[in-house]
This record gives sequence, structure tokens and C-alpha cells, in this order.
Amino acid sequence: MKIIDYDSSLGKEHIAQLAYSLCNVANFPVTFEDVYLHLFANDTAIVKLLIEGRKLLGFGVFENYKIPLQEEITTMLYLSGMVIDPSFQGKNLSSQIIKRTHEQEKTDFISLRTQNIAMVKSLLNSFHNTLSTLPGTIIPEKIDFLKQIEPFQNINEKGVVKNCYERALYPNTEIIKNTYGIELSQYDALAVMVEPKNQNQKVLSRFKNKTI
Repeated sequence: MKIIDYDSSLGKEHIAQLAYSLCNVANFPVTFEDVYLHLFANDTAIVKLLIEGRKLLGFGVFENYKIPLQEEITTMLYLSGMVIDPSFQGKNLSSQIIKRTHEQEKTDFISLRTQNIAMVKSLLNSFHNTLSTLPGTIIPEKIDFLKQIEPFQNINEKGVVKNCYERALYPNTEIIKNTYGIELSQYDALAVMVEPKNQNQKVLSRFKNKTI
């Protein structure tokens, strides 16, 4: 089993069909067109494939955003989608994909928006030594920062991205409420953000030296 980068030699139609079949196995409510566009509509997307032999066991799609913050550029790796074969879930494979991608991109933050508690935990558990997280203590500066990034433009003061889905992707968001005290509608997502601690920390101090 290994994590590889998508490249054109693999064929867009072929990989999209494998990814679509994987979504069906995982009971994820998407069309083939949804999957194809998610993988390949954006030329800047970073597509990671988890493979074993010729079998696709999972995939992750990321964007690397550059955001101005106090006259400097901050980078954020945004996970826009992840699917793992149900037979291989619970083995920290999504965390491995996230960590591998961050090691390559070396961004200041990593983020996602989701209704799935498992993905929240995957991101938070990928980086045990962090300085900044959502869900967590909400401060206006952090919300204003996220609003600059297209996936989070509709984020509210509680860290909920309003009306970002056309339909419910997960039928039960009660676990989000029970875990974080945050209630989502069927169209909403929870914003999740971490800042891995490193020797050249530069982002935390920009939030007015507040604890976040």
C-alpha cells in the first residue's frame, strides 16, 4: 500500500471512475461528474491516491492557498475531499495522506470543512503538537482570517460554514453537537484548522498575541 501523486499518465477518466466506484462502496452520495470535477476541475489541485497494486483504496484532494496576513503571506493547505475504502478505515490512512501532503507543501496551516466527525479527528490527530485549532477558542481575528479563503467565506462567529452543501452528506450531525456543542444544519459544515508547531512559527503572533 502506498500514497502517490496523480499524474497524467494515469488518465483522468480512469482515476475518476475508480474514485467514483470507491465513493459508491463508501455510500457517499455523489455522481461521476461530481467526482471528476472535484478531482480535475482545478488545475492547481493536489490529488493524492492511496493504492495497493491496481486497486484504489482512497484519495485526497487538497488546495494550497496563500493569504495576506499583516503584510505577510500565510499559506494554508485545505483538504477539499477525502474518501477511504470502508474496509481500510480506522487504520489512520487519512491522517497519513494529510501528513504526507503537508510535509511536501510545508504550509503554515491545514484546514477542512466537514460534517464528518471522523475527518475532524483525522486532521486534529494528524498533528499532536499544534498551536492553533478550530474547533476550539473562537476569536474574531481567526474568523476574519478564514473569511479570506473561498471555502470559508460563509463562516460565522461559531466556526460554522453556512450553506456550503447543496444536500446533506452525512445524515447524523448530532455527534458534532455532542462533541463540540455546535449544531449544524444539513447544509452546514464545521470549520477545522490546525497550525502544526515548528521551529519557525510565525502565524500565532499575528492574532494579536491571544491564546487560540
